[in-house]
Amino acid sequence: MLQIDFGLTAFQSVSLTFASSAGAVIMKFTAPRILKRFRFRQILIVNGFISAVFFGAIALFSEATPHILILTVLLTGGFFRSLQFTCLNAIAYAEVEQSDLSRASSFASVVQQISGSMGVAFAAIIIEILQFNRGDLLLKSDDFRIAFAIISLLVASSVLFHRRLDPKAGADVSGHSA
Repeated sequence: MLQIDFGLTAFQSVSLTFASSAGAVIMKFTAPRILKRFRFRQILIVNGFISAVFFGAIALFSEATPHILILTVLLTGGFFRSLQFTCLNAIAYAEVEQSDLSRASSFASVVQQISGSMGVAFAAIIIEILQFNRGDLLLKSDDFRIAFAIISLLVASSVLFHRRLDPKAGADVSGHSA
């Protein structure tokens, strides 16, 4: 989007999008405190909405959007998205017996890779459908905006699954156990 639609160079695009990774790194230093303060279920629900909002905010970017605003949204969004992944990864091991940790680790890694791949594939399918319906193979800014908006709704829908978690889920891992 930044290169194709906004006309930025590859270097300019990377200089902006690195902020998402920087946000993820910053989050790693705060995750233990967040998990001690709040429970997994609470974090996954609230943070699911926050992640969806920041992901959806990307749909509002245009070539007129100040780069500092893009940088800020990507940095903050990267922080919250990483918090979501960290919580999901941590809770995956919450009630696993020591003898099953190796298998659980392998399974969790595969699920994480499949989930990421499916997200990229789903976004690509959305863009392909939009291009096909338009009868034009050129990427348009609306293609990206619509894809980001739809993916944002998908991210928000994850909250429905997180609401089903036991309020005490992962208490041993987060430090909330009695």
